[in-house]
Amino acid sequence: MSQPPWPGNQQGPGGAVPPHGQFPSPHPRQVPPGQMPPQVPQGPPGGPQQAPPPGGPQRPGAVLAAVALGGIVALVVLGVAVYTLVAGFAGASGGGEIVVVLLAFIVGAVGAMHALGVYQLLHPRFPNTAMMAMAGWITVAVTGFGVFRSIRGRGDGPDLTTMLVWIGLAAVVITLMVLITRPSVTRWVQAVHARSRQLGHVPKQRRR
Repeated sequence: MSQPPWPGNQQGPGGAVPPHGQFPSPHPRQVPPGQMPPQVPQGPPGGPQQAPPPGGPQRPGAVLAAVALGGIVALVVLGVAVYTLVAGFAGASGGGEIVVVLLAFIVGAVGAMHALGVYQLLHPRFPNTAMMAMAGWITVAVTGFGVFRSIRGRGDGPDLTTMLVWIGLAAVVITLMVLITRPSVTRWVQAVHARSRQLGHVPKQRRR
């Protein structure tokens, strides 16, 4: 004998009476008055923000060649500075040591400029070619003076060996300067600067 359907005691399918509060509702859940329905989170109005592409602009081959030549020139010039210092002290006398030290310091400063130029060209955020170009012009001037002195010689004719060394160094430096002025290098430097600013990096300002 089935139980009569009293209010609050509804029957389920087949006449079974489910426990109180567990009877499935035939209607979807109603939102109580005064309460907002849950909202699905949405993205920004302008669409999802696009992150910068991974990695960076590909370094052209001219940059790699300039870095290699710049490193070679820096090592050669620094070696010349050390040789000038050692050989000059061995043969200097009567106050000539000061001239030797000054000459070695100038040559070593040019080599340090080349090394600094290589470092600045390889900077991961803001590469530039200014220091390498400046060092190149100074080295061309020094090699030109060296070629002139080698042609004049020391009274016994031109010094062909030294002249060829100066000419070879000048050729390497001129090639280096041609490489850093190529359009592909300029575009790469600009692209790296633009990407670094897009990532929020700011180049350091020199103090005045």
